[in-house]
Amino acid sequence: MLSGAKRKYISRCRSLADFNAKFGNCVIEDALRDAVASQESVRLLEIGCGEGRVLMELRKLFPSIEIHGINKKPWPAMKGPESLIATGTNYKIFSKEEARTVELPIPHFYDAAQLRFPDHYFDVVISQVSIYQVKRKDQLLQEVWRVLKRGARAFLHMDSMSEGYPDFLNQETPRFIIYKNKKSYPFEMFVKELRDRKYDITCRITSGQQSDDANLRRTSIVMHKNTDAELNLGLSFEELSSFDLSVLGKIFNGDKIVGYRSVYQLENV
Repeated sequence: MLSGAKRKYISRCRSLADFNAKFGNCVIEDALRDAVASQESVRLLEIGCGEGRVLMELRKLFPSIEIHGINKKPWPAMKGPESLIATGTNYKIFSKEEARTVELPIPHFYDAAQLRFPDHYFDVVISQVSIYQVKRKDQLLQEVWRVLKRGARAFLHMDSMSEGYPDFLNQETPRFIIYKNKKSYPFEMFVKELRDRKYDITCRITSGQQSDDANLRRTSIVMHKNTDAELNLGLSFEELSSFDLSVLGKIFNGDKIVGYRSVYQLENV
């Protein structure tokens, strides 16, 4: 039984092992090891860090790197750096003595659509089960590209689609809707267009591999920053068509449907 603040939200307590199940075994650890081997200052950012479990697991593995995490706002199990001590001990990552002596990751609380970091700052950016909550997903992706160093990588879980979703969510990325020439345009095709424009960004769609998400089809992207040119997605946000799904109060498989349905028109770039 975990002690202290209530820790009930599965999306907020995902582990590094959960992340590797989405992207491949030890993909984050390998990216960080490569960076540590070639640079003096190595930095990682997790967007939507929840309780900070992944942050503390990475701190255990990489004692000297600079680690940041972002949540939109504080909550009982994550109010600031001191909360990370409880997270580290509750999940048995550190002993109580160890948790009070390590250099704690740095949590931030604001909307990740505008990242408060300099250009070319991070070696690795990660996110799982979070971006679907962000209203301006286009801005977030452009910001992630901006803060990556040349040659750095981002591993971003974008959205998931579950069998049995209502019709208006029965899409590849139900919370990231793109129209081109007034027709629905698959996110995977949109990413291919970015690759055609010489941005090294790949899209992958996989089925859930964990017991709690076996019916999910998950869409993720991997960014490899191969140019210092800014990322212009060419997306125009449709305010009137976009909304917070939680206001519908719809229940699916016992849980409230959540996330922000962001709708865009793809412009010519």
